Amino acid sequence: MEEDFNWLRQLIADDDLGLLKVKKKTSTLTIDEQLVSKFNEINSFVTQYGREPTKNMTNITEYMLASRLEAIKINPEQYMALADYDEHNLLPEHQD
Repeated sequence: MEEDFNWLRQLIADDDLGLLKVKKKTSTLTIDEQLVSKFNEINSFVTQYGREPTKNMTNITEYMLASRLEAIKINPEQYMALADYDEHNLLPEHQD
């Protein structure tokens, strides 16, 4: 029986390209981590351009950021969770 698996051991030993190595799975972001990450994209935009993103149809990325910010602003649960990350006072509880 031992001899039956020698070919398999040899195949594994000769794996010069590492095709048989199992890659460690990266952990998936939690919903909260995803929310923070997406809000930080908005913060980066404001840092770079000095203004909030607008629904500019000629710039789809800016449009998406503006839509995301709008959705966060109308969701108290989200904007309260993001209060510590609000670098530019974009969220309702920070505005006068």
